[in-house]
Amino acid sequence: MRKNRNKKVSLFNVLISLFLAAAVLVFFVYNIIHVNSLAYDLNNSRTELDKQININNALQIEIERLSTYENIKPVAADKLKLNNLIIKPKNVIVNKSDLDNSKQ
Repeated sequence: MRKNRNKKVSLFNVLISLFLAAAVLVFFVYNIIHVNSLAYDLNNSRTELDKQININNALQIEIERLSTYENIKPVAADKLKLNNLIIKPKNVIVNKSDLDNSKQ
């Protein structure tokens, strides 16, 4: 038969367990706050990247528009005094598949 012993819970053990529980709770709350701030920074970085990509695309379109033959011809004739611009340059189109086939 077992003897029933009434064990008293020491106040020291209760305080230690409360401090440990508080430390674990503070650790998890700090991690949640830190992850949220990182997610906020990531969102801001993605927004800035999207803006930069849009600006880059707009600038590339502007470069393509300004580098056409019709825009270059007046500048070459007026400023550079090139008057032999009667023949329009020919465009050469090379397909990527043709390049891949020639490498093999």
